[in-house]
Amino acid sequence: MILCQCNFFSKALKNHVTLNVLIPSMPDNDCLHASYSEIYPEGKKHKTLYLLHGALDDYSSWLRHTNIERYAEEKGIAVVMPSGQNGFYTNAVSGHDYFDFITEELPHFVQATFHLSSKREDNFIAGPSMGGYGASKCALSKPEQYGAFGCLSGAVNPPVLEGRMKAMGFDFFRYDLIFDGTDKIPGTNHDLYKLAGGLTHAEHKPRSYIFCGIQDVANHDMNVALYEKLKEAGSDTTFCDGDGLHDWAYWDKCIGQFIQWL
Repeated sequence: MILCQCNFFSKALKNHVTLNVLIPSMPDNDCLHASYSEIYPEGKKHKTLYLLHGALDDYSSWLRHTNIERYAEEKGIAVVMPSGQNGFYTNAVSGHDYFDFITEELPHFVQATFHLSSKREDNFIAGPSMGGYGASKCALSKPEQYGAFGCLSGAVNPPVLEGRMKAMGFDFFRYDLIFDGTDKIPGTNHDLYKLAGGLTHAEHKPRSYIFCGIQDVANHDMNVALYEKLKEAGSDTTFCDGDGLHDWAYWDKCIGQFIQWL
């Protein structure tokens, strides 16, 4: 794999951003007996997985905590890993437009720069925890853009999650700046259950794989609920729980399984 760390100016975020990109390439040993045109073929457009991170993490988290490079190399898929701060990959009421960055600017940048495929069936998005919310929101809001999405222990219901996190001593999300308060989410385009239901009559229905370990008591029931909503809408969806905590050890297994499923 080719690993690129790049920094560029984002029009959507009005700031410089950094991301990691993995690009499929010929195995090292094979390069020794190949021509340059064989090593660097022209015109090849790779399938692409956009991997979002969870809260308190950044663009480097997937490479630091998982075997994503090996999984992607085995299947010949490109992987794009951006940063989203703690912003739920949403256009904030008061803050940055992370939804526009992930769904509009970032695909334009990587497809033009790294010659990645722009076809719907070649583009996927996934993430854990807050990134699971973001990946689900992107795919459900723009089903014409993504062929499939993966939600790994997703923080898919912020109004419920807010109280549970406070009870555990975690109170770092600025829901007021992001959503104008979690009480404003139900019934809006920030509501994943509403978005899932909207697939019922949609022309495009991205496939989905929902993961959540049974030991993840803060998130398990809300992920089951999302799965049920997707099923009701006639979407091709799969649910997997089993033993698993809200941690990278579980998500490493999940992302390997997700890429195999793709």
